Amino acid sequence: MSDTLALVESPAQLLNVLEWAYVHPGEAASLTIAVLQPVDPRSRAQVRRLCRFASQSKVVWRRYEVRAGYLGRAGELVRLGRAVASARRLVIGDLFSRTIQLLLPRSKAREVVVVDDGTATTELVSLLTYGGQLTRWHQGELKPSAKGGPVNRWLARQELERAVFFTCMPVEAPPGTEVRPNDYAWSRATFGPVRVRSGADLAGSSLVETGVVDEDRYIDAVGWIARHRAAGRYFAHRRESGPKLERIAGLTGMEIVHPELPLELTALTEPIGRSVLTFASTIAYTLPIVLGGSPVRVELCDIDDAWITPDTAERSVDFLRRISALAVDRHNLTRIPPQGRRRPEPSQALPAAQ
Repeated sequence: MSDTLALVESPAQLLNVLEWAYVHPGEAASLTIAVLQPVDPRSRAQVRRLCRFASQSKVVWRRYEVRAGYLGRAGELVRLGRAVASARRLVIGDLFSRTIQLLLPRSKAREVVVVDDGTATTELVSLLTYGGQLTRWHQGELKPSAKGGPVNRWLARQELERAVFFTCMPVEAPPGTEVRPNDYAWSRATFGPVRVRSGADLAGSSLVETGVVDEDRYIDAVGWIARHRAAGRYFAHRRESGPKLERIAGLTGMEIVHPELPLELTALTEPIGRSVLTFASTIAYTLPIVLGGSPVRVELCDIDDAWITPDTAERSVDFLRRISALAVDRHNLTRIPPQGRRRPEPSQALPAAQ
């Protein structure tokens, strides 16, 4: 196994490992990417396409079916454990992952690089800095834990020579780490130029699937955006359900598009609307970078408090507020108030984080 091992579980993580490898060719000279295969078909399809690009870039990758039943999972974890134990440098896509946390005790790595797994990077950095159990932002209130729990204890035991966050997010490095910027240099150098089509495209969200936003409210909001912003296409999130997408198509008449690549690459390989509308999500950070210098505008659709489901934890609402405000400030995005209100009232729409 190679000196540098990357552990990825999603298309976004795989893309960002390729970005890291492009910017740091010396460190990535002996890189092998371990692809912990996702379950849902659309994620698997996007990963498969990205693996082809990895091969074209002379990057070695191997698939691991870590979710293929008990016996299959056990065997794959043994294989992965050996690879993790022999790697001097780990590149990790998701420290929230239970599978990754299960593998970490095998590691003797002297260097760790954490690449973006979307906006969750902001939550990860906060938890590693201030403490708290590593649970995803939409999985309930934060439980106290000594300085991040087992991941922090593992990091402390490793006596690392270097710990790096490779990210496009506006974060400050936790103590003992450094931040290196991800400006999507590989994507911009490999694909493009941007081809602009008329009208607007709306990027779908999995906030309904994570249980944070009510489905009926979300679909009503999508219908309003389609009518008032002349959005002709809806780029489905890979985790959105089929019945929900059928409802959106029936209500709005929009074309439902299932991207074969992460939207950052879709925007560089396919014609993209002059306006790309998005709810609070990672692409509010990434697309302004990827599309920099083009006439395409990225706009943020505000989320109304009335859309939030009753069981959603305040921590989750705070997270949405924070990532929305940070994206607007970082990239000077235009905000689209909910349901056509010119100015969302503080009690009715998620206010900006302070």
